[in-house]
Amino acid sequence: MAKRPGRPTGTSRAREALIEEATRFFLSKPYDKVSTRKIAESASVDVALIRYYFGNKAGLFEATVRENAAPIIANLRQAIQDGRVETLNDAVEAFYKVMSVGPNLPSLIFRCMMLDGQDQQRQAIEKLFHDIILPVQQMLFARFQEKGVLRDDIDPELARMSFFSLMVLPFIMPQGMAALQGISLNESYLLRLAGHNAALLQHGIFKVQGEPPL
Repeated sequence: MAKRPGRPTGTSRAREALIEEATRFFLSKPYDKVSTRKIAESASVDVALIRYYFGNKAGLFEATVRENAAPIIANLRQAIQDGRVETLNDAVEAFYKVMSVGPNLPSLIFRCMMLDGQDQQRQAIEKLFHDIILPVQQMLFARFQEKGVLRDDIDPELARMSFFSLMVLPFIMPQGMAALQGISLNESYLLRLAGHNAALLQHGIFKVQGEPPL
């Protein structure tokens, strides 16, 4: 078998550096305006390593999205499985805690889903959503239904949409808009926002905690 071009020798963090720089570039520019050569230059590696590690630009983009998603999905899934998400407050706080680990993911998804057509990068996002994100969402809301915390007159699918719309909005807000409103998505702010959003949701789609079933 022919050796793939650009194969690194010894230990190297070239792949990690490429993912870091690709994240920065894909967040700041439309996909078709991003240059793989510029990404490689910024990462201080040979551009041939993009072909070695990812195949092409589309492969680099998909890897960038998936690696931004990995810590978020893993932490949220583990929290649900470990029984650390038993109440609405638990769910909101857990979501913001894991999002603070990878705050770039919603922006990457939002940027690509705004594109028209069936571009490769959009297909990568859709595959990630159907393979990983949607099952975790459904797992979380299945737990809510088991615990009987959803209001009886609320459609669970619509409740799921409302919950995640509210949770993700801060992370897809343009930085300039956030700055104009004096918003800084640091840990302190996210914890305050978690409490506020939990209060809104409690009186919207969830039964107030401690309230007996209807």
